[in-house]
Amino acid sequence: MISEHMIKAHLKHEKLNIKIFDVIDSTNSEAKRTALSHGAQCSFEPTLLIAKAQTLGRGRMGRRFVSDLGGIYMSLVYVTENPLSDAVSITTAAAAVVAEAIESVVGAPMKIKWVNDIYNDRGKVAGILAETVSVGECTAVIVGIGINTGASDFPEEIQSIASSIGELDGKEVLLIAKIADGLLSCAQNPRDRSYMTAYRERFMLAGKTVDLIIGGERMGSGRVVGVDDNGGLLLLPDGQNETVTIQSGEVSVRETK
Repeated sequence: MISEHMIKAHLKHEKLNIKIFDVIDSTNSEAKRTALSHGAQCSFEPTLLIAKAQTLGRGRMGRRFVSDLGGIYMSLVYVTENPLSDAVSITTAAAAVVAEAIESVVGAPMKIKWVNDIYNDRGKVAGILAETVSVGECTAVIVGIGINTGASDFPEEIQSIASSIGELDGKEVLLIAKIADGLLSCAQNPRDRSYMTAYRERFMLAGKTVDLIIGGERMGSGRVVGVDDNGGLLLLPDGQNETVTIQSGEVSVRETK
């Protein structure tokens, strides 16, 4: 049983509200409601929301995120007065934070598929959805994270790509605390891009040919060169000599077979 006291016992950051739910529609949706409930105030403390299961879990591009019992579902919401361009980069930072945290707890290497999906050697183990909402003159940044734990019994539609980090044997609290601490550190230093080192070390698409998907349609293909300091995908389109940068949140990248 995860409790607020147990999580705070592992946290390095002291100022963090924690809300725990058995079942909720979506921790990201609740995070939005939390932010908007403060009206125009820009001073509410960061809040971590955790649920055992979600009934309306959401992924990128409006896709359903399977979030039944047997996983870790959490969202961190905080307010920033920094420009939105700084807030957007948290999606890349979150991938590095989550990958490093999982590695430290389970002792197995993780990989990152652009933008922010976390893989082990068998498939996708975690997804991240970063969103923003206006709160008065400020911006509330919401980072939602879903991690597959326990048995690898997934619905048919995701069996071919999904995997699990396995049983945590009581280490769920430690993993949650490590992720929360990492995200809060990034939030406090939004212009610090040191996390890109960890991101690039785990980046799994470098040198591969991928299809570029925008709005559900294939817009071309090319070879992945890398990622820039803001997490943009550096892509050399087929038949061209100049690299282009694909920005986070605007495209979906799919590996060709």
